[in-house]
Amino acid sequence: MTTSTLTPNAPDSPDNTATAVIEPARNAAAPTPQGAYPSVRPTNVLGVVTLVLGVLGFAIIPVITGHIALSQIKRTGEEGRGITMAGLILGYIGLAGYVLAAMFFFAALIFGALVIR
Repeated sequence: MTTSTLTPNAPDSPDNTATAVIEPARNAAAPTPQGAYPSVRPTNVLGVVTLVLGVLGFAIIPVITGHIALSQIKRTGEEGRGITMAGLILGYIGLAGYVLAAMFFFAALIFGALVIR
């Protein structure tokens, strides 16, 4: 039985049966039972409240709840750090807007009182 290295074995040759060896994937996750889902960490509810209040334009409440939520997330390992940070940033932007509006209001009151005299 002489075969060339360039051509495969003939179909009628006896060693035509090739067996494939399938190796398991390295670092593969262990299979879970049928119908079981992997555990998911819950999202921090106060973080969601912070985002909602920040979007609605409340100023000081999202700042307070955001800092409380961040400490809870750090302590318990819950999800929701991103949405808490978004709500906290919106809260600080709203707070800065309210402070700026109050400064303009009081400046107009003072300037108006000086002009009227």
